[in-house]
Amino acid sequence: MSFRWRLTLTYALLLGLTLLIAGAFSHAALRHTLYASLDESLRVYARKQAQIEAAEVKALPPGPGTGLDELNRQQPIRLTVYDPQGREVDWGPSRVGFRATAGTAQIGPERVFTLRVPAGWIQASQSDAAVRTSLRQILRLELLGLPLLLVLTLGVGYVLADRALKPVNQVSDLAARIARSGRPGERVPLAPGRDELTRLTHTINEMLSKLDAQLTRERLFAHASAHELRTPISVIRAAASLALEQPRTPEQYRHTLSQVLDVSEDMSALTHRLMGLAQASRPAAPRAVNLADVLLMATELHSADAQQHGMRLQVTLTDAGTSGDFSALVLAAGNLIQNAINYSPPGSTIDAFCQMDSQLVRLTVRDCGPGIPEADMPRLTEAFQRGEQAQGRGGAGLGLALVKAIVEAHGGHLELVNQPRGGLRAALVLPREA
Repeated sequence: MSFRWRLTLTYALLLGLTLLIAGAFSHAALRHTLYASLDESLRVYARKQAQIEAAEVKALPPGPGTGLDELNRQQPIRLTVYDPQGREVDWGPSRVGFRATAGTAQIGPERVFTLRVPAGWIQASQSDAAVRTSLRQILRLELLGLPLLLVLTLGVGYVLADRALKPVNQVSDLAARIARSGRPGERVPLAPGRDELTRLTHTINEMLSKLDAQLTRERLFAHASAHELRTPISVIRAAASLALEQPRTPEQYRHTLSQVLDVSEDMSALTHRLMGLAQASRPAAPRAVNLADVLLMATELHSADAQQHGMRLQVTLTDAGTSGDFSALVLAAGNLIQNAINYSPPGSTIDAFCQMDSQLVRLTVRDCGPGIPEADMPRLTEAFQRGEQAQGRGGAGLGLALVKAIVEAHGGHLELVNQPRGGLRAALVLPREA
């Protein structure tokens, strides 16, 4: 049985139980109201007769065949007056006999109200046939209407369930198509309104967009990696082939091996960066991290390189708490410092500092280099993309891509801003630790 039918039948069952309970309560309330109205009529008639008796206004003497008795027989309510001993003295005869108990009672088909007065008893009675007939008719209507209402409810409930679950069917069909094709380029039509299903389709579409972008990046990453590795591998093969073509002197072999070693070291560094980039989107379990510690570690790792280039690292340490992977953040901060060293002129100063506000923390590296053209900034944060200033320099164009991947995996973003007086300000912007 499909989910929509289970949902519809459950809804119909609950509605049927609700209607039965409501019908039972309404039938009991109606019965109470009708009998209360009948009892009130009997009390009114009895009290009127009590007032007449108290004023000693006597009607015709009772007895068969009298006009008063005939009038009493024609009334739906029959009045009978008794003396204290229970003998009929007026308005007779009673249909239920004398009952020496004040109040309302049901005697057979008669509803009886007995009123105690100083001169005796006054009894008013009326058949409840009309009340029972009304109750039977209402009960018959309820029993006939309930099945019809349930059938109508089943139809309407199925239509509503089908419309409500349509986005779920679309998501299931789309997931099946993506599983067959492996291309998450399709999107689920957004459900109208602002309910849970609308949020579901919106969330699914966002997930598919991110998945599509991730797969696209991975394909480009694979192609670019193969392209970057092809060149050093070709160099190694060419050097080895030339060395094996004919006998060489030991010095020539030593030169060839040195060339192979240099290219192998470049390949090792490239492979290490590729592994770092692949792992950057999956940081270790987050822990409390102070960006001041991250900056201190990163500057210690790169201070020697800065001194070799004749530059000075000016570090300002301020507590800036966040959460994440300490080693990955050190790697990201180190890449920013290394880029600043690579592109700043000798004798310049590189500023590195931390900041914190109510919601965010920043680790900023500010250099005196040429900066990055605004149009190139989005491109240079992708893998294997290099700017014009990087031509002729070592590296594979993975630094900013690695930094961006690490900071986004920590829920933040990379901020690149050209300074008015020259140089680039690069910052890791992360959420502040709660």
